[in-house]
Amino acid sequence: MKIKYAIIFVVLTLMASAGYFLYKKSRPSYPVEYKMDLIHVSDQAETAKYGKKVGGNCYLATTAMLLKSFDPSIEFWKVFVYQGNAVSFDYYWPNGADGGMTANLANESTDILLTAAGNLGYVPHVRIPIADNGEMSRWISETKEFGGDVRRYLFSPPIDEYKSVLASGMPLGTSGSPCHNDYNAIEGYDEDELFAVIPNPSDVNRVEPNISCKIGSGLTHLVFWFTPNGNKISEKDLILNMKSTVNESLGVMGRYIKNLKEGASVVEFSQNLYLGREFASMFFKEQDYPELAAGYKKSTELLLPLAHIYPPDINKHRGEIILQMEKVLENEKGLEKYWNLIN
Repeated sequence: MKIKYAIIFVVLTLMASAGYFLYKKSRPSYPVEYKMDLIHVSDQAETAKYGKKVGGNCYLATTAMLLKSFDPSIEFWKVFVYQGNAVSFDYYWPNGADGGMTANLANESTDILLTAAGNLGYVPHVRIPIADNGEMSRWISETKEFGGDVRRYLFSPPIDEYKSVLASGMPLGTSGSPCHNDYNAIEGYDEDELFAVIPNPSDVNRVEPNISCKIGSGLTHLVFWFTPNGNKISEKDLILNMKSTVNESLGVMGRYIKNLKEGASVVEFSQNLYLGREFASMFFKEQDYPELAAGYKKSTELLLPLAHIYPPDINKHRGEIILQMEKVLENEKGLEKYWNLIN
C-alpha cells in the first residue's frame, strides 16, 4: 500500500512539474515594466486648426497616436481622409420611419478606423470580449479584410499578450480602459498600473494627456493594435474609391433635402460633414486636383454654419439646413465633370 501511495505521489509531482514547465514556457516573456513616450494627438485640438473644434473623433485620434509610433509624419487629418468617406453623405431614421433624420458621412462608425489604418499600410489585430456584441461583426470582417487577426475571450482579458505587445514597442488602442471610459491609447504598464494617453484630457478633467491608473480587472473593452507590414493603398486608388461614393451620395443628399421639405424633423447633423470636406480639399490640393480642392473647400464654407448647430434645438434650424444643403448639392453636382476625368 505504501508503495502504491509513493508511486501516486511521484506521478502527481511529475505532472505538477510538467504543468508548471509548460505554463512557464507558454507564458509570454516581457519585462516587469515598460513605458513608451507616445506623440499625443487630440481630435479637438487638431480640428481647431482648421476653423472649428470638432469632437467625437477620439477613436481616430487614438489610431493616429498608434500609427505615429511607427511613422511620426502621419497626421490626424490624413488618417481621417484614408477612411475613404470624406466626400460621402448619408442619413438614417434613428427612431423609425416616423422619426427624425440623422445626417452624417457614410459608414460613420468607429470600426472604420480599421479601414483608415489598413489603407495606410498597417495590419490590424483585435481582441474582443465575448460579452461585447454591439457592432463587433463589422470589426471582425474589417480586420480580416486587411489580413489581421481577431480573437475573442470569455472571462479574463489576455493581459500577458497585451504586455508582450507593449514591450515589443507597439502601443494598444482601446475603446475603454480603467484610465478612461472612452477611446484612449495604452503606452505602457508596470506591476500595478497602466499608462494611458487620453486624446482629449479635458474629458477627464485634466490638462495633461498622460495618465496612470490601477490595472484592476485589466483591459476588458475592445483592444486593437497595428503592425507595419500591410499594403498601403495608392493615392490614385483611394481617390477612385472616393469617386465610387460620389454619385450615390449626391442621390442620398437629394432625398434628404426632399424629406426635410416634406416635413421630416432633424435629430442630428454631424459636424464631420464639414470636417470631411475640409480634409478632402486639403488632400486634393496635395494630390494636384485643383478643381476638386476648390470645390470641396466651397462645400466646407457652406457646411460650416451648420457645424455650429447642436441638439436639442437643432430642429429649429431645419430651414437653414435645407437652404445650405441645397447649395452644397448644387456645388457638388458641379464637381461631377472633374470626377469623370479621373479613371
